[in-house]
Amino acid sequence: MLKKLLLLTIAVLGFANASAYAAQKQPLEAALFTAPWCGHCQRLKKEYLNEFKKLYNDTVKLVEYDVSQPGVNIIFNDTLTEYKVESAGVPCMVVGESVLMGYPAEIKTGADAAIRKALDNNERTYFGTKAYIAECKANAQNAAAEEDASCENDQIAPGVSRQETLNMFEQITFWAIIAAGLIDGINPCAFAVIVFFVSFLAVYKYDRKEVLLIGSSYCLAVFLAYIAIGLGLFNFLYAMSSFYYVMMIFKWLTIALCALFLLLSLYDFLIYQKTKDHNKILLQLPKSYKEYIHKVMRFFLRDKQKSTFRLVLAALAVGFIVSLVEAVCTGQVYLPTIALILKEADAHFVRAMLYLLVYNLMFIVPLAVILALSVMGYESKGFNDFLKKHLGLTKLALCLLFLGLLILLLTNM
Repeated sequence: MLKKLLLLTIAVLGFANASAYAAQKQPLEAALFTAPWCGHCQRLKKEYLNEFKKLYNDTVKLVEYDVSQPGVNIIFNDTLTEYKVESAGVPCMVVGESVLMGYPAEIKTGADAAIRKALDNNERTYFGTKAYIAECKANAQNAAAEEDASCENDQIAPGVSRQETLNMFEQITFWAIIAAGLIDGINPCAFAVIVFFVSFLAVYKYDRKEVLLIGSSYCLAVFLAYIAIGLGLFNFLYAMSSFYYVMMIFKWLTIALCALFLLLSLYDFLIYQKTKDHNKILLQLPKSYKEYIHKVMRFFLRDKQKSTFRLVLAALAVGFIVSLVEAVCTGQVYLPTIALILKEADAHFVRAMLYLLVYNLMFIVPLAVILALSVMGYESKGFNDFLKKHLGLTKLALCLLFLGLLILLLTNM
C-alpha cells in the first residue's frame, strides 16, 4: 500500500512538473510598432530585429505592426492608453508591463531587461483595441478559458480579425481613388477645357474621323502627362519616406490643404446656388490660364494637317501642354490622392502603382465620353449647358470627395 502511494505521489509530482514546464515554455508575447517613414524604425529592422528574433526565438513571440496601415493606429493608441503612456512615437516595443520607445535609446538598451523581468514575474503583454484588451484580460482571469487566454492579437475587436479590417480599408481606399479620378475629371477646371476643346474642333470643321483621331491622341496625351506628374511626385515622396520629419510635414500639409479645399468647395457650392454666377466661384482655372490653353489649341490645330502623323503629333502636344497648365487646378484632388496611395507603397508597391493607374484612367473617362458623344453628333453647346446646369452639383461632389479624402488621410496618420 505504501509502495502504491509512493508511486502515485511521484506520478502527480511528475505531471505537475511537466505542466509547469509546458507553461514555462509558452512564449512571452511582445508587440513592435514601426512605420515605413521612420528612419529609426528602418535602422532597428536592419541592425537589431533579426538578432533579437534569433536570440529570443523560443522565448518571445513578437507581433509586428506597421502604424501606417489602416486600423493599426487604433491598436497603437489603445495599447499606449492601456499602459498609460501619453506621448506616442515609433519605434515602440511593448513587452510584459514595459513600454520601450525609441531606437537605439530604449529598445536596444532595455529590451533584454524588460524580457527577463516579464519572464521572472510572469507578466502578460496586452495590446490591441480597448475592447480586445478587455476580452483578453477576462480570459486570463478565467481558469476555465486558459487555452484562450493568450493575447496573440489577430483581432482589432472581438469577432473582427485584423486582416478583415485591413481588407475593408483597402476596399474603401480603392473606391475612394475611383471616385476621386471621376470627380476630378468632371470638376469645372477640367470640364471647361474639355468643352472648349470639342467646340474648337467643331468651329474648325474637323470631320468625325479627324475628331476621333485627334480626340484619342489628346486623351492619350492627358493620361500619360498625368501619369508622369503622379509618378514624379510619388517617386520623390517615396524616396523621402525614410525621413520622418519631411514626411510628417508633407502629411500635415496635405491634410491642411485638403481641409482648405473642402471649405473653398463648400463656399463655391453655396455661392453658386445663391447667385448662379460661375465667375464668383474660387476653385477654377484663372482667366490667364484659360486664355493660354486656348492659344495652345489654336497654335497647333487651327491649320488642318493633311498628314495623319502630323495631326496626331499636334494633338499629343496640345494634350501634354494643356495637362501641365490644368494641373494647377486638378492637382487639388491629385495631391491628397497621391498621399493616400503613398501609404500602400512600403508593403504593396505594385498595388500603389495600380491605384495610380486607376485614378488616371478614371480621370480621362469624362473626356472620352464627351469626345464619343461629339463624334455621335452632339454639339458643344449642349455640353456647356450641362456644365452650367450641374455646376452646383459638381461642387457638392467635390465637397464630399475632399471630406472623404480628409477622413482617410487622418485615419492613416
